[in-house]
Amino acid sequence: MTDSPNTEVWHAIFAVGHPKLQSYQRVNKRLPSPPRCKLCSAPFRGIGGLFMAMTGRRPSNRNPRFCSRCDQFIRAFPGGAEVEMSMMFADVRGSTALAERVRPQEFGRLMNEFYARATQALIATDGFVIDVVGDEVVGLYPPGFSGPDHAAKAVEAARLLLALGGAADDGRPPVGAAVHTGVTYIGTVSGAEEGIADVRALGDPVNTTARLASLAGPGEALVSDAAWKASKLHDDGLEHRELALKGKSEAIGVRVLRGPAH
Repeated sequence: MTDSPNTEVWHAIFAVGHPKLQSYQRVNKRLPSPPRCKLCSAPFRGIGGLFMAMTGRRPSNRNPRFCSRCDQFIRAFPGGAEVEMSMMFADVRGSTALAERVRPQEFGRLMNEFYARATQALIATDGFVIDVVGDEVVGLYPPGFSGPDHAAKAVEAARLLLALGGAADDGRPPVGAAVHTGVTYIGTVSGAEEGIADVRALGDPVNTTARLASLAGPGEALVSDAAWKASKLHDDGLEHRELALKGKSEAIGVRVLRGPAH
């Protein structure tokens, strides 16, 4: 993949941490209330949201997941960069069967509760919530956002998510998750400067994380050997598995984290 004219900008943001953006994030995270801009963390509700609106930062008309200023930025500077980062994917186990058993309104309530728990786990560990779609939440841990200990934070997010709910006896659908670390391309989607601007992660590590998440059992998080090594955490006698992933020529090793009552 050839570098775009804006590769250095995206590398500074996600691999190193752009000083001006980081200063915005530090201030904005102290202000209530979520939801927030994915890039600068500007709040859209509460007192903080009113203050941001006064300074010209409000949900973008094109993409309300970004504030108006950050949306303008990513449309003005389309492109991306290759960055070594960690990822945490989480989804509801058995969501299709669940949707058949309960009324649509109840299913929506349960899914919204899951989205809130997963987002809470990601935000609490300095994750970048890149997508909420279907029964899955996708979070990234680029060093420019999460710091050099991004792998340890992604593992902590998985632990926190499992601890926040989804046990066998709490009435909520169980969750499966996966954590992986690798070099990923992150940047704007193709043609974003002409339409809805958004940020996406692409590459083999993203696909690997998604495949691992699909194999996680209820109340389990599968942490790849690459992520575990990068996290520098102690083993603590965790179960180790070798898994064959669809489309991968070699098996991948994982450690298994388990939530309450599993």
